[in-house]
Amino acid sequence: MVGLLTICAGALAQQRSFVACPIVRDTKTVPCFLSEYDGEMYYLGIQQDITSDFHPPQLKHEVLVEGTVVQGPRVCGGIPLQPVSVSVVKEINLACNTLLPAEPGIDAPPALRGPGPASRPLELVKVPGKSLTGRQEFTVLYSFDDDYLEFGASRVVTEAASYARQAGAAASVKVAGYRATSLLSNGQRLTEKAGLAEKRAQNIATLLRGLGVAAVTVDWKSEAEPGDGRTDASRRRVSIVVSP
Repeated sequence: MVGLLTICAGALAQQRSFVACPIVRDTKTVPCFLSEYDGEMYYLGIQQDITSDFHPPQLKHEVLVEGTVVQGPRVCGGIPLQPVSVSVVKEINLACNTLLPAEPGIDAPPALRGPGPASRPLELVKVPGKSLTGRQEFTVLYSFDDDYLEFGASRVVTEAASYARQAGAAASVKVAGYRATSLLSNGQRLTEKAGLAEKRAQNIATLLRGLGVAAVTVDWKSEAEPGDGRTDASRRRVSIVVSP
């Protein structure tokens, strides 16, 4: 039991969950985004296009940062968090306007593609590694207290719709929405607003029907999922289960 508690405590020690202002650091290539918590600077990501898993936060707004500390060198002057979820707090905070100049020796990591317009159209559906068969569950993730779909989440919905159409008219498509609580590193708990699970589920069902999936059933869990400080970002979701 003592060993298990030690492992759990060690895992939590590598987690960071906090609300703070985003910080933009200029570099000779692309801007880096950082955030400071408890006297330490953390690296969040770099400016890329909408296909990236990281979406740069807005200045003049605080952000909820949830991530795992990565051992190794600093990136852009900050301790890297990976995976990391960054949710923009909607209320305006004019104090969140820090821009750091480029400094010698502090470089952005390589981007997946260079700056400027994309040279090819966006891929709305990923090329599958293998053919899908049988019951499949597709998970759509959200920023905290939001029902907006980022590009990656929209692509998941498109993939689910494609599989449901492939499965035929007899396929069962069940959509379930959830809202969640985030446990911060300082012990505070943030809970998403009531009604959000239903709104997320109904929005996804509407999108699926618009993509040609007729037989969609919708459900949601009104109570917020509990927070554990480790998996909270994965609990803000809609599940799409397709059963041929």
